[in-house]
Amino acid sequence: MTPNPHSPPRSPLTTSLSGSARETELRLRSIFQWEKKRPPAWFLLLAALCVLLCSSLVSCQQAPAPVQGDDPSSSDQSPVSQPIPARELTCDLNHNGIPEEIRLAEAYGEQEVQIWEGETLITREAPGVCLCTLEGKDYILRPYADLSWGSCSYHYTLADFSGEFEETLQWNEISFDLAFGAPYHQGFDPQAIASYVERLNDLLSHSVLLFQEEGELLARQAPAEELDWLDDFPDVFLRDQEKSLAENLRAYQAAMSQAFPPPVPLGQRDSLPLEEPLELVYASGAGAWCTVLELRADGSFTGDYHDSDGNIQYVCQFHGTFRDFVQLTDSSWLLTLEELVLDTGRPVGAEWDAGGFHRISSQPVGFCDGEGEALLPGAQFILYSPQATGHAPGTELYGAYEFWSWWPNRHALVSAWDTLGCYGLHNLETGNGFFS
Repeated sequence: MTPNPHSPPRSPLTTSLSGSARETELRLRSIFQWEKKRPPAWFLLLAALCVLLCSSLVSCQQAPAPVQGDDPSSSDQSPVSQPIPARELTCDLNHNGIPEEIRLAEAYGEQEVQIWEGETLITREAPGVCLCTLEGKDYILRPYADLSWGSCSYHYTLADFSGEFEETLQWNEISFDLAFGAPYHQGFDPQAIASYVERLNDLLSHSVLLFQEEGELLARQAPAEELDWLDDFPDVFLRDQEKSLAENLRAYQAAMSQAFPPPVPLGQRDSLPLEEPLELVYASGAGAWCTVLELRADGSFTGDYHDSDGNIQYVCQFHGTFRDFVQLTDSSWLLTLEELVLDTGRPVGAEWDAGGFHRISSQPVGFCDGEGEALLPGAQFILYSPQATGHAPGTELYGAYEFWSWWPNRHALVSAWDTLGCYGLHNLETGNGFFS
């Protein structure tokens, strides 16, 4: 962390010395040996005593990281090269010149980072947050990465606390999946990913990470984002350290696409592998809304959506059919929507009172596109059997995070033994999922 000019008093001996005792010794030696002669023994003794004294007087704040516009070669010191107790650092998030204290506290049964100025709480953060210093001013950097079986979601915010309320100084996000051959693959833009990482790493280079270890809050130089998943399949791809990140990402995309191509269909069926009508539900797991679907072996279905908010009830009844049942794997079938008809009896948006509720006619939630409108014929779905897996590229659910997030069980898919365990219907337009 960059030293705060308003930190607790420092010894005059520390103003022109780095946090390195070795560098302090070298500077003292150069002073005493300016004539290139061996100094008397008492001079050496004095130098040794000065080294010890300086090492005990160095401020708890670390050597500054290069800020934007500085020459990085001017300092070979990391802000915090080795983990230190975070309480030894101070910061000034509200930029008022008063040093703030960093604490580890417990709230609602969870450990959190708290930053106080006297009796005033400036902010509370989860461990893993960063203190970022740019041009001598302190900010909170919140990097986030969610990597789930071939699905990647990254974002960060740089928060400014100098005003009455927290403000976002910088913000960025990117999401993609690594399921290059899957029907639900949402794209992979090497240049966009590289640009995101470069911007984040520029902020991380000026930051210290606050992390918890064995009940203590520690601080160290924030590590760069390395995209470790690039190294998960060394038999398929090895990154080239001589190439740029964007070049490595393009090479990874090409290698993985070749190694895990789209599944070769096992054939087309006249009916779905269902012995009786299958009831599937699309719901958040919380709240009062859901869509219940009944799917039959011939591809016909009926649906009922409702969402209650007090005495207001949003409703939609619908029916339709699927066609072209293409078996992709032993546990998945691609379906094409042939017809979707709303049966509510009133146009979407119409309102009326019935059964003690004020009802509003709605779209068929779960059978909508990204704009919230009812799907048109030609939209595609995937039906998964309970044996579907997602632990590795080429499996049915690898990279299908949006669908997976609607799954009531949501357990980890780390091996071939981890299966869906129920039937699932995947809306490829939105990622929404119905489950038996």
